[in-house]
Amino acid sequence: MLIATNGKELAALQALGDRNYVQFTIVKAKAPQKVGDVAIRLERADPKKNRYSIELTADDKTTEKKDRGVNEPLQFMTSKAKQPYELVVNDVKKDTIVGYLSIPKVLNTRN
Repeated sequence: MLIATNGKELAALQALGDRNYVQFTIVKAKAPQKVGDVAIRLERADPKKNRYSIELTADDKTTEKKDRGVNEPLQFMTSKAKQPYELVVNDVKKDTIVGYLSIPKVLNTRN
């Protein structure tokens, strides 16, 4: 699976047209932020080590992703997707992460 490390590469991936890409900037807060059809809450950001920890909610299931690195793709499944979603954080700042969510375009027809 291809990952983008900057806006130009993300535009190239979008041009391929097989997935939808949602860019995000998540600020540390008590409530999760909606990105596409998932919710993300930033727990910890360490800009010196380029590491972060998040709480990811998809299909009413919350999972913790701890101590992840920049440009490290996090893959996860949802009930309506046949392929995994992919979350990539490109930049870790103080109490903020910036990245994108890659959503497969081919979804199951039954819910």
